[in-house]
Amino acid sequence: MKRLSYLIFGIGMMLSSVAKGQQWEVGINGGATGFMGDVNPDNPFYLKNAGGGFFLKRNFNSTWGVQLAYNYLQLYGNDSDDKDPYRNARGHLFYNKVHELALRGDFNFFRYIPDKELNRYTPYLFGGLGVMKHNPYVNIKDGGKYNLADLQLQDDNSLKKIAPFVLVGTGFKYNIKGAWTIGAEVGYRTAFNNDIDNISNKYPQYSAIDAVRLPEEFRTVVASGDPALPSEYEPNGLWLNLAYPNGDYSTYQGKAKGHGRKRDGYMTVGFTLSFTFLDKRCYWWL
Repeated sequence: MKRLSYLIFGIGMMLSSVAKGQQWEVGINGGATGFMGDVNPDNPFYLKNAGGGFFLKRNFNSTWGVQLAYNYLQLYGNDSDDKDPYRNARGHLFYNKVHELALRGDFNFFRYIPDKELNRYTPYLFGGLGVMKHNPYVNIKDGGKYNLADLQLQDDNSLKKIAPFVLVGTGFKYNIKGAWTIGAEVGYRTAFNNDIDNISNKYPQYSAIDAVRLPEEFRTVVASGDPALPSEYEPNGLWLNLAYPNGDYSTYQGKAKGHGRKRDGYMTVGFTLSFTFLDKRCYWWL
């Protein structure tokens, strides 16, 4: 991330030196992140983790601009936070680290010109497209980190780690002084992917074949000691506990695990800080 910040800053410096009469902007953002999907399908304020990134922006005039951004976002979801009886009993949880690259267009409601007293703030809307890379996982106490895709917790283990998304959002920005601007914004991504929380298909069948399909390096994990588990499956206790967190494999095996929607979503709520490279000799956008 440090190298990326140097790269973006260097590009901005280069553009500012060769592009007279043009307005370029570089900045950083950070804040809270949330997830909506099979885990938490209803609550848009389910903000449980954090993330941030860098951006480079080209302002065409005081109203329109285009931004290229990289973000690193951490996501989290847990059925125990849900009041719905089924999801609460399902007991699924996940973590995810998302790397995304997005191109978006910005529209200012008011004319916005940094370093001009009468045009120093505006609400704005934005929308665009991007691509994200992810890999859901869990942290087991005293047991380490496990990628959920590797554990094959569903009948169809075809998790897609790279997917496009659509981005929409709104914000407000204020020119502090000179070239410096602060802002606050809310953004939501709809991903063409249903695997961010590792719920997209059915519970696996509970059988000797399924129980031993755990990768070799995970088969030596000792079971939790639950007396309800048949002794022949004890070496695969981790698999069983994650595949059926509620312990009721006889009821859930082979049945739908999620709500059947094809797309997961995630949101960000946070702040921005940017620096605009201005050619004060030529406010061509006035």
